[in-house]
Amino acid sequence: MGVPNIPKDIKVSKCRRKRMICIEWIPNESSYLDEGGGGGGGGGEAGTVLYLVEERHHAGRLFIESMMSEWTACARTLKRSQILKHLAKPGRWYQFRVAAVNENGTKGYSEQSLPFTVSTTPKPPKAPQNMTVGPLIIRNGSITAELKWTPPVLDLPLQRYKVFWSRRLHGIKELDSVLVHQQVIPRDQTHFLLQKLQPNSQYFLQVQALVQFGKERLKGEKSGLVLNTTNYTNVSDNALILEGVTDNRIDGLHLQKLMWSQNNLRARIVWKPKRDLTKYTVTWWNGPCHATKGDYSHLKLAATTNVPYFNLYDLQFSCRYRVSVREVSSQGMKTIRDTSITFTTPKCSSFRASHKKIRCH
Repeated sequence: MGVPNIPKDIKVSKCRRKRMICIEWIPNESSYLDEGGGGGGGGGEAGTVLYLVEERHHAGRLFIESMMSEWTACARTLKRSQILKHLAKPGRWYQFRVAAVNENGTKGYSEQSLPFTVSTTPKPPKAPQNMTVGPLIIRNGSITAELKWTPPVLDLPLQRYKVFWSRRLHGIKELDSVLVHQQVIPRDQTHFLLQKLQPNSQYFLQVQALVQFGKERLKGEKSGLVLNTTNYTNVSDNALILEGVTDNRIDGLHLQKLMWSQNNLRARIVWKPKRDLTKYTVTWWNGPCHATKGDYSHLKLAATTNVPYFNLYDLQFSCRYRVSVREVSSQGMKTIRDTSITFTTPKCSSFRASHKKIRCH
């Protein structure tokens, strides 16, 4: 029994199903290295042959061999073909090579396949996820806080982030704000320190991911969070304190009622009070809404309260919401974990049955 020959004629095609690649090859069984010394170049058999498949790729509009990644194993099989699931991403070029191996060894990998790319145009990035704001620190009359997020879903390699923050004006349209500030953030960084925020204000915070496709820059969806500094007073006069947190959870957290106030749908949540606690942080954000039937804007709001209840505002009809409550001790320490609930707001037409002044659009 000899060593199997190197496979040949590697063919790559797109499978019927999304993000799948089909690879086929010819085993090249015309001859094997005869280890038995049978003479004449022999024709020994290879026995059970295992095929190893490797891939390399790069992102871009055009194929450039020098930009290819290192070879990486992606499959092994006893068959003479392989379906690679969830590998193909839009905007990337792929090459494959195959080696035949048996118990006696291998002669190495085949020539690489022709460059292959899926025809689907890459999409801009989704919105960054899980936006949160750390403890707010008052220092010399202004507020500092750290904004954090997690990377979004991407077709192409991330190039960088952009962070936007603006102070909302009171007494005019909710979305109007003063000068919008922005900052470019390196792609490997998922946090940004907000400085010189003003007390008793609302800030609209956004994070956006950017990718490059050839000469075209694709701008991703923005995730949003409204930060209310009205109730943040005298949190600390020192640096952020991360130690000394407790692990208590909120008991009895539940939705008490929905109400209509100041032309706005609101919801009151309540919970059991804790001893020696002066503050709670409340965070709420929306999930899918019935009216959108697909992608929806990510909006997250946060506030604090000194009492064991809070009226959630800026709610929409026919939307699912998640609410979390976290304790803050008299020393300004936050608990490690929060307690959360979810609820769905009713349709406007249903809610209007008990609130006649509401106008449904």
